[in-house]
Amino acid sequence: MKKLLFICFAFIAIQLSAQDLNSMAGSALGGDTSSLIDGFAADQVKSLTKKLNLSEAQQEQVSGLVVSTLKSDKFKKLLGNLDPSALMGSSDKKAEVKDALMKDENFKKGMNDILTDEQKTKMKS
Repeated sequence: MKKLLFICFAFIAIQLSAQDLNSMAGSALGGDTSSLIDGFAADQVKSLTKKLNLSEAQQEQVSGLVVSTLKSDKFKKLLGNLDPSALMGSSDKKAEVKDALMKDENFKKGMNDILTDEQKTKMKS
């Protein structure tokens, strides 16, 4: 009887841990892509602020521009093919997304509306 009870508890514990792992995997693989995009956008704004000396108002505008660009259909396809950990830390995939962002025509147009002439020159270099 004790063995049967032990087996039942073990089975229940395995089921509960499997459910926790599944929910964590689901949130990492797309259930929470907006937080991944927000984190990537924050990294890009930080990088651009350092490079272009953006004001606080410009940082807010650039952040909104980066987020809206990353949520476009073009980038949804690109980001959908990536492992979520690819946007964290430093990786080739993160560099690929950054490169695609910087080459995106809508992003460039939006940046031209935000930046001063001096900052536009710095961005081109």
